[in-house]
Amino acid sequence: MLLYTRVKLKPKEEDRLLAGHPWVFANEVETGHKPLTPGSLVEVITSKGLPVGRGVASPSSKILVRLLTRGFNEHIDEAFIAGRVQTAIKNREGYKKKLSTDGIRMLFGEADGLPGIIADAFGHTIVISCFSAGLKPFIPTMSKTFQENGFKFVYEKSVGEICQKEGMPEFQGWLTKEGSMPLTFTEGKAKFHANPQTGQKTGFYLDFRYAREKFQELSKGKNVLDLFSYTGGASIQAALGGAASILALDSSQVALDEAAANAKLNEVEKKIQFEKKDSFKAIRDLKKDNKSFDVILLDPPPLAKSVHELPAGRIAMKRLMGNALDMLNPGGSMLVASCSHHFSWNLLEGLCREATENSVRNFKLVERLTQPVDHPMVLSIPETEYLRAVILTEASF
Repeated sequence: MLLYTRVKLKPKEEDRLLAGHPWVFANEVETGHKPLTPGSLVEVITSKGLPVGRGVASPSSKILVRLLTRGFNEHIDEAFIAGRVQTAIKNREGYKKKLSTDGIRMLFGEADGLPGIIADAFGHTIVISCFSAGLKPFIPTMSKTFQENGFKFVYEKSVGEICQKEGMPEFQGWLTKEGSMPLTFTEGKAKFHANPQTGQKTGFYLDFRYAREKFQELSKGKNVLDLFSYTGGASIQAALGGAASILALDSSQVALDEAAANAKLNEVEKKIQFEKKDSFKAIRDLKKDNKSFDVILLDPPPLAKSVHELPAGRIAMKRLMGNALDMLNPGGSMLVASCSHHFSWNLLEGLCREATENSVRNFKLVERLTQPVDHPMVLSIPETEYLRAVILTEASF
């Protein structure tokens, strides 16, 4: 019989949770409940004793409980977790053909009912990242379920500062027999390596797929600048799309080495000039040297991981955009992206407006881009929408 520790909310803390948000913060609950351990099963009730839902505990985290159910009608056990994984897999049936890729996000945390869990498929290999101490005990169940659904290999990469905040040890390694590294997958006509052992996140930014597609379209016959290029995904798509020249900059030599390998894999290594430079500084130096480009991609790392970082992030983004706009050739285009949930559409587009006004040139916003369908957005969980991008093109009139 499953045992649940009951946790009571403070008055007036239930509305967001009853609407479907899964995070119960430690400062939202009454004290005096039984001690919780990572993975403890929890029942959450309102201050008036009404059921909210069941979840798992992460007692070292600010997010004390991650809810997995609404109400108390379902039990959280291995069968329940396996069912969530099965549903996520089913929801993505046909994506490989529809998206022209076998690099697909299979589990998107809260949006798939498994808060704190990310799983990306690269061909027949799954890479799982766990950022919830409460769900860590269920990782073997998730791995088994993926194997039962045709994935031969499962690799776990649960590392970083968030593990410390969750109070769980870092882990990186195979959960099945060892597969080969790097992993290889396709995206349209491109082939890419993903290396979770050395790369960021699960080894590749699958969420930027739509933006890479648009960047390819913009780049045909153009001179292109790819800032914060990482492992070269956008540059390679631009090269395959017929870009005249491509300068790709990144501060990580490891990332650039992988980018060079990806370029060679696609036989476009002679079309791309990779350089190890800090893009924040390099963009100023390029401007001073009177360099200019037809198309610029501006996709910096998260500039506001929390709401407290927004003021500094806003200044940094505006400076980047201003310098980039000054280097655009007449009629040029710029793709600007933010991967921070806290950078709202209003904020991002407001910064674009300010930057273009300062440039003394007229620009039009021709398209808005967001994360692809394998990264679903749940309306009751605003944090599931985090990737926002816009395409700016100089207006001719």
